[in-house]
Amino acid sequence: MVSLKNYISKLLFNDTDNAYAILTYIDMDGIFTEPCIHSYVNDVFQNNNQLHQRILEKKNQLFLENIDLIDIKDYYSILYTKHTQFDSYIDTMLNDTFNTDLKWKFLFCIDKESNKTRYYFKIHHSIADGYLIIKMLTSPFQATDLTKQLKRKTTFFNTVYYYFIGTILLLVIHIKHVIHLIVKSFNRSVPDCTFTKRNTDSIVFKNLNFQEIKQFTKKNNITMNDFLYSLMIKTDHLYRKEEKTLLTTSSMNISGTTQSNNMCPIIIPIKNSYPISTLLTNVNRTFNNFKYSLFTPCLYIVLKGITPYIPLNLLSNLYTIVLDDTDYVYSNIIGPSNPFISKDMNITDIHFLTNSKHKEIVYNIISFEDNINIICSFKQGVIQDKDEFKKCLYDAYSTILRNSVWVP
Repeated sequence: MVSLKNYISKLLFNDTDNAYAILTYIDMDGIFTEPCIHSYVNDVFQNNNQLHQRILEKKNQLFLENIDLIDIKDYYSILYTKHTQFDSYIDTMLNDTFNTDLKWKFLFCIDKESNKTRYYFKIHHSIADGYLIIKMLTSPFQATDLTKQLKRKTTFFNTVYYYFIGTILLLVIHIKHVIHLIVKSFNRSVPDCTFTKRNTDSIVFKNLNFQEIKQFTKKNNITMNDFLYSLMIKTDHLYRKEEKTLLTTSSMNISGTTQSNNMCPIIIPIKNSYPISTLLTNVNRTFNNFKYSLFTPCLYIVLKGITPYIPLNLLSNLYTIVLDDTDYVYSNIIGPSNPFISKDMNITDIHFLTNSKHKEIVYNIISFEDNINIICSFKQGVIQDKDEFKKCLYDAYSTILRNSVWVP
């Protein structure tokens, strides 16, 4: 056994509600035969050391223990059903608990008549983050490390600006929020458990056009991430129909796929009522501050340094307090280009979603080929009119595309 040092994994493991398990599903034209399924799952297992490890708690410390000998059949199931029923297993897989020593599992749904396959892969978030999961699932076909596309560059003068002004701005925002959380924690007598024990629900949106968005972002000198984050904020305003300063949490990849979780958490308070041009400009500048300032690497170093000395129960309480104050969790990852499987099988799409924990709405966004795929996950009852929320996102999308903004 070795000590678990990754602070995000430690925090997520201690979550007794099993929040933020990650469910990924991949659609394919073609049929996975049962021998191929067994071989594929075994290859994924053998190619990825993280899938051999379980986390154990001893004396308020977490350790990784390898389990190399398993019955691979315990970790996958096969269902023969019509492809029109594939979506019906999203809810089941997302809310099922793990009943094996290793906290991951597959479900293969096969429609022989239509020659279609979908397979689900669920894993506890303490074991892997989104980019590592993609690397795992494509490991039998090709070497995939999409984080190499996340290299960030800017001009010398902008770098100087972000190093000083950007760092100070983010520091002030986070200090103010930490003070707010401390005051709130002292004033909170009983935690609000209204939604905590409910199952996670979801909304799967139709694919957005990658090229259409890319054309808009290039014209307006913003990023795809700026556009999608602004889409989330504008959707809230249309659905809520009132002004509110939202608190959102997100994550930035800071170490590729070298660790089980390679992200640094960031907090963004933002008004939902900004005009489109102001919203896009503010979002662009905020994310540039996070990408190019010293704040994010310094925060990562501090969190990595202090969390080994914080008791697990206190870490869990801090995590709960932050999420209890969060309106949205935003996660946007780059999906793989179509990996080669065989001449008879072709991947057509990929989605992912996570469990929610409290009242937060989680935006799970992944690109694949010319598609931007969005799924919102949330506790049952948080979004009371799912059809209206879906309409608000499509309306927000059209509204943003009709506007322009110049960002220096």
